[in-house]
Amino acid sequence: MKPQDSSPFFSRTQASKADNPLSPDGRFGRLSSIGWYGFVHLIAFFASIAFSLTIGIFNLHTLSMDNQFVNTLTGIAGLGFVVILVLYLYFLMVITVRRLHDLNRSGWLILLFLLPLMNIFMGLYLLLGSGTPGINNYGLPRETPVWEKILAWFMIIITVLSFLASSSIISYMFGAGELEVPPQVIQKGTQYF
Repeated sequence: MKPQDSSPFFSRTQASKADNPLSPDGRFGRLSSIGWYGFVHLIAFFASIAFSLTIGIFNLHTLSMDNQFVNTLTGIAGLGFVVILVLYLYFLMVITVRRLHDLNRSGWLILLFLLPLMNIFMGLYLLLGSGTPGINNYGLPRETPVWEKILAWFMIIITVLSFLASSSIISYMFGAGELEVPPQVIQKGTQYF
């Protein structure tokens, strides 16, 4: 018997346990998942910058990288970046599993992200798919706090603005002659033959 088939009149009311957003148990709606994706990305970005400044890879005064960048990363300092990367990937997987739970799907579907092209469709499914209303196999829907909604809309606006800015820069570069259109590239590449 599935949880959505049971009647609340005949079933006992279960005490709701505290929701831990950093645990794969539970559900994330669209805005919650976008907000947490944004939060994890920002934390990983600032942690990488802070670690780079701490070990001296990045110089804030000259805004340049260390000459021995590769040697630094292959040394003991590279372990710090590995730790940041592992934590970053773990929390992205937790958010994705919770989003799949909201769609009443198993968290094992996260393995489809390893397949080329299928990862694009999975990303669109997670972004555009509506969660199941009411209780599903993974519990009750989670209420989205205000800070998650604000961060989610901030991330959506930043994403749209970055697409617009990058497309306008590329358009300007084509118009100014700094970039060549594909037929020009093909013509220059084949003129020697």
